Amino acid sequence: AYRRYAAVILKNAAYMETLIDDLKLTYQLENGLLPVNREHQNMVRFLKELAIDILNTPEYEDRVIGFDSTEDAIFYSFDSKLLARAFRNLIINAFVHGGAQAEVSLRITVSGGSPCIQVADNGYGMRPEEIKHLFDRYYRGTSTGEKPEGTGLGLAIAKSIIELHGGTISAAGSPGAGIVFSIEFPVS
Repeated sequence: AYRRYAAVILKNAAYMETLIDDLKLTYQLENGLLPVNREHQNMVRFLKELAIDILNTPEYEDRVIGFDSTEDAIFYSFDSKLLARAFRNLIINAFVHGGAQAEVSLRITVSGGSPCIQVADNGYGMRPEEIKHLFDRYYRGTSTGEKPEGTGLGLAIAKSIIELHGGTISAAGSPGAGIVFSIEFPVS
């Protein structure tokens, strides 16, 4: 029994740590306190490495992230630490809320010189009225009962980071058809 209690305590401590970290980041993003260290780098390589990184964690090693890019290299000026946080939130959100069989696909294109990225999953999907609230803080949808340990800040943080880079993010989907996040950045 002690081992079980210890496991619960550790899990709750880890959750509190994540929550405090997310709250701090939300506060910094909201108040313009976060320095953005932009570097000119290859967005394709960055996203490919991030996907590999996620699949190398024990929790997600059995999952699938499809990758498709129209170019080998799309150079853009961005803060890799911040954008890694944003895209990690989007991908892991798809795994957590899309169901055990959900797969994610990343697609990168260029439109008029600006990078466009789609993060799509084939999971449970959502009703349009739920999708409207996806980027609201603490909103976790109605179908998240079985996995309620997220902070409810992940997608709000992703949106703030993308907007900090001058980009936009939108979501579309329907029940049973997964969700597609579309991210567009301005021409650098």
